[in-house]
Amino acid sequence: MEQNAWIERALQPYRDQLNNHKLYEQLSTIEDIQTFMEYHVYAVWDFMSLLKSLQIQLTCTTVPWVPSHTPETARFINEIVLGEESDEDKDGNHMSHFEMYLNAMDQAGASTLKISQFIELIRAGEAVDIAAYKLRLDPAIVNFMRFTFNVINSGKPHLVAAAFTFGREDLIPDMFLAIVKQAEENDAATSYSKLTYYLNRHIELDGDDHGPLALRMIAQLCGENEQKWQEVIEVAQEALQQRIYLWDAIAEEICTKTTKLSEELA
Repeated sequence: MEQNAWIERALQPYRDQLNNHKLYEQLSTIEDIQTFMEYHVYAVWDFMSLLKSLQIQLTCTTVPWVPSHTPETARFINEIVLGEESDEDKDGNHMSHFEMYLNAMDQAGASTLKISQFIELIRAGEAVDIAAYKLRLDPAIVNFMRFTFNVINSGKPHLVAAAFTFGREDLIPDMFLAIVKQAEENDAATSYSKLTYYLNRHIELDGDDHGPLALRMIAQLCGENEQKWQEVIEVAQEALQQRIYLWDAIAEEICTKTTKLSEELA
């Protein structure tokens, strides 16, 4: 409990910045949502690599199999992998949440061209940085993913767990649902049902139990090692800072597009 309170205090300034970020006020139209999704999809994608890294390190993925030293943590990770990698969409098809997000982007009118090209480059064996460079992705997206994979490549489960637990968003579902509902009311001919379903599944699967379980996972990984706890805080702070930088870039892009549209209509 003492460590949790310590972490909460250390992260509060970063969370305050995210909670009060100017981006939220700018997300007022479906066009703004489209821009957001075209940036945010890379965070949806690299989340899976954080998760799979934890699965590799905290469960047994080798043959011959041996039992995990922390079966509660193993179940927690496997449960999240099941939901994130092979969930059921609104039509009863099984797919990852990343693929659900792509389908929601298509339905909402957001472009999936670059992220699809990016995935094909990764499939072909390109490094993340090289694929991002070839597609000229926004530096904020590149830096966000670079941080994620630097943490993964550290080979330290407590650092990966820190980025996984503290570096991901919890504001997006409620925020998105309100905006999508408004968009549907203003444009009854257009459906955003896939995005709504994705967000509702995100809320349902996260639930109230994942947060405490994630904290217990970190406690098991750090134990009484003060250096590990300090490293957890540092990684969590940097993860939130990278989120802030990404939000800054999206806000700037939305502002640029809005200004350009206003000039064209003038």
